[in-house]
Amino acid sequence: MTRLTRRGVARLGLAAGAAGALGVRPAAAQATGLKVIWMGWPDNQVNPIMEWFEQRNPAIKLAVEKIPFNQIFQTIEVRLQARNAEPDIFICDSPLTASYAARGHTMDLTPHLDASRFAKAALDAASWQGKLHSAPFGSSMQVMFYNKALFKEAGIEPPAPDVAKRWTWEKVVEAARKLTDAGKGQWGFAFEQSERPYQLLPLGQSLGGVALSPDGFKATGFIDGPAFVEAYTWMQRLYSDWKVAPQGQFDPNLPVEMFGNGKIAMLVAGTFSVATLQQRFPNLDFATAPMPYFEKGKPVTPTGAWHFAINPRTRNQAQTLTFLKELMTEELHALWFKLRPYPPVLKTIWDREKATFDTEMWRFVRHELDNTAVPRPSTPGFREYEDLVRVALRDIQTGADVKATLAAAAQKIDREMQKYR
Repeated sequence: MTRLTRRGVARLGLAAGAAGALGVRPAAAQATGLKVIWMGWPDNQVNPIMEWFEQRNPAIKLAVEKIPFNQIFQTIEVRLQARNAEPDIFICDSPLTASYAARGHTMDLTPHLDASRFAKAALDAASWQGKLHSAPFGSSMQVMFYNKALFKEAGIEPPAPDVAKRWTWEKVVEAARKLTDAGKGQWGFAFEQSERPYQLLPLGQSLGGVALSPDGFKATGFIDGPAFVEAYTWMQRLYSDWKVAPQGQFDPNLPVEMFGNGKIAMLVAGTFSVATLQQRFPNLDFATAPMPYFEKGKPVTPTGAWHFAINPRTRNQAQTLTFLKELMTEELHALWFKLRPYPPVLKTIWDREKATFDTEMWRFVRHELDNTAVPRPSTPGFREYEDLVRVALRDIQTGADVKATLAAAAQKIDREMQKYR
């Protein structure tokens, strides 16, 4: 990948002049450079994608800036607010698509993407006001991990890897109370993301709740409605009444670590945690089952991951559309899945990599993506929405009045949304 600087551009200009005087074609100087902001995953998960593109398109060179997760949202926001031609392309957390689109930061990709190729949940997350504003590149799915040895020791029949035999949250609590042993520092259950709307909105949605108004601008009457009050009261009791879950584990890495060390018996976490657990805890005997639901409700699972978008102010529209076309090929999506196994958004990958997906977990995950997956709310104010709901969920976990806390959060969200109307 080529990293272009002002000094580098000047050198290219000098080199081109010298090459012209000698009658040599300055091929490198003729290449178009695209500025790309990407997620700061390990080099071995990013570089192969960009190198693959450059090999197929030698006239386009990519200057890729990889930004760590805890900086990427702020970095992208600052760059886009400048409203200039750079970056040409940027990675986009799918629930932020609406926010970027509403403010004019994304090109309408509807004419350039064949919607029939993608999973419905991915298209929903990529859309704003009926048009596609980001290119689906990966999805996600939550499953319930469980420690087989701890279940056997407690004499509990484990959950089946079958959506038709999906556990209820009521059954999870029943088992968790038997699996919790305060003397051993052992907990029956935990959420990997115990404060994040991504993982916790499905609790209220399982009971029929709607997390935000359909137009994406109103939270009052939705996130503070009866379904979410009931769901988050149940969640609070995990920590306060039943004491089956560890309180205050807001770093999502910590519950995974505790599960790996046998300190948590059941953990709701992303499919990507399978590789982490296998690599870091090779002696751990674990399995997975579908995400639970409330007995009187319906199964709902969270989904959505990383997409990418094109800056509508780019001066290199033809080249950015070439990037889009190439990264939407089946070959590239197959490579991407092998590098970082998010659930594919391109439907043909499931058949192309049939041997990989012929496992119990991937079979029920595919069912979830097609039937129970619900992306986060589509709204131009998602960052504000997420931040305020996270604060509320933290407060609820540590004992705040559920109804009052949600009502206060909803009112604050409504005020924040006014600036987008």
